[in-house]
Amino acid sequence: MKPFRKMPSLQSVTKILILLIIGHGTVNASSRRATTAWAAKNELNLRQIVQKEYHGSVDNLSSLQVTQMLSPPGEKKRGELSSTNRSYTNNEPLRQQLFTLPIIPLLYERILPPLWSAGLRIGGPDAEYESAADFLYKNNNENEINAESTKSGLGIGLDLSCGTGFVAIRMAQSNMFQHVIGLDYSPQMLQEGIATIQRQRLDLEGNKNGRAKNSRRLSWIRGDAGSLPFEDESFDVIHWGAAMHCVPDVEAAMEEVYRVLKPGGKLYATTFLRPFPDVVFRFFDLVELETLAKNAGFAGSSSNSDDQRQQLEVEGRGVYGIIRAVK
Repeated sequence: MKPFRKMPSLQSVTKILILLIIGHGTVNASSRRATTAWAAKNELNLRQIVQKEYHGSVDNLSSLQVTQMLSPPGEKKRGELSSTNRSYTNNEPLRQQLFTLPIIPLLYERILPPLWSAGLRIGGPDAEYESAADFLYKNNNENEINAESTKSGLGIGLDLSCGTGFVAIRMAQSNMFQHVIGLDYSPQMLQEGIATIQRQRLDLEGNKNGRAKNSRRLSWIRGDAGSLPFEDESFDVIHWGAAMHCVPDVEAAMEEVYRVLKPGGKLYATTFLRPFPDVVFRFFDLVELETLAKNAGFAGSSSNSDDQRQQLEVEGRGVYGIIRAVK
């Protein structure tokens, strides 16, 4: 027969219950405080970079949905640092409206990647991202930046004209950024990016199975490259992939890119070159790309040719043009 075990006293049971309740409450309170502090810090940063007229939309940026920040054409002045400070008017709307057709996201996700890999672009989505990261993820001394050794990695990144977001998603997954924004004119493309996260259960926040309803690391904005809804000097890094030929006013858009980049910030931009004909889209040669970047402010006014090479580089790979620039 087993010896009789003395039952714990009511006082002991009460103490245990109190400790469990206090301990559980302390953990939860600590977790809540950490989450609240992170959200407050993140919200403050996002409010700092989003122009005041869109502050009412900032609260939506942490959710997996498209936030509208598209200003009416010709009504909104561009940023103070713009060389012309003129109002922006979309004179080539067809270039953008084509990408609002429902079939376009399907093409980008299912049909076009094999063509890109075959040589139409640098390669497939992974190759495109890696080529950008090879430039963007290094400091100006060509040393690779390690997010684990820095407090905020590369700070805030923008994937401009992000399409279905395959680069924006990879930027967010890299853990190199405090926050990433994917901006595109087409709500259909942006919705496809959100659907990809949900369909593939991609993990952007360290949540189990990647089933997050919110995304504090990646936001989706519908906006116009020619009239960006951001304050001056907001971004540390901008990726602008295979889209310059689609923009109605590429000069205005390049000036906007320069305006919203922080000093020392990096731009990696790609587009298609001639001999593609200028029918709906506008294509370029390398001299035009270099002129666009310089007119916007890249390469500065330095008379030192070595400094200019460090700040602006234009490269052609077949029918694909690449701009690497530092503000």
